[in-house]
Amino acid sequence: MAESTLYSLLEKLGLTEYESKTLNSLFELREAKAPEISRNAQVPKTRVYDVLDGLVKKGLIIEIQGRPKRYRIIEAKKTLQKLVEEKKKEIEGLQFEIEAIREETLLGKKGLDLEGEKVMKVKDREDFIRILAQELEEAKESISGFTELDKEHGALAKAIEKIKNNNVKIKMIHHKSHDKVKEYAKHSVENKQFDHGLNAFIVDNKKIILALSDLKQERPEYYFTIWNHKPMANLLTNHFDSCWQKAKSI
Repeated sequence: MAESTLYSLLEKLGLTEYESKTLNSLFELREAKAPEISRNAQVPKTRVYDVLDGLVKKGLIIEIQGRPKRYRIIEAKKTLQKLVEEKKKEIEGLQFEIEAIREETLLGKKGLDLEGEKVMKVKDREDFIRILAQELEEAKESISGFTELDKEHGALAKAIEKIKNNNVKIKMIHHKSHDKVKEYAKHSVENKQFDHGLNAFIVDNKKIILALSDLKQERPEYYFTIWNHKPMANLLTNHFDSCWQKAKSI
């Protein structure tokens, strides 16, 4: 790949001008000290260390300790693939992030309803799961779910057991396999595994229940949204179908 083409690609994948120049230079040098990288990449010495530190934090290059330090590029294919995956996640989550930011500025302790949208805040993950279970119990036709939940599946499993006799079609993509998956399977749930990074459910192709906070992290409070919005439900359903095709059977 030509140098100018690679540089342009790196910028399109979200790197800054100096980050793109620095990474492009390391593709050529493979391993070098900061002053050499600065000269080769034409990045000012006053900036190159900050740029290199940033690329290390992003997992795109490796810092080799010593006096002076040296920096080494990761395999080009892996580096580019990592950037592509990050860009995909950014695009997939952009609409949800915009809505979350817009609603958070108006959010009160009890949540806020705006034209069928509700953003809520709880202090315990279990509270989110209990509310999620209540919403799922209202399903009439279908439930499609992305879940990263592991241990806290009790209320969710009970809700699915309640609706199993209502001819509701349930498909779930799990972040990883766990013991509860077998329990879901007993209730005629179709299960697959795929690394998706979401806690989101689509009910009857029109309602979305989406965790806005990372439930894997300990936090003083957790945000989530309940949204009756057909176009967004269609968008998330399309993403679900795409992940389902890639997912592994459990």
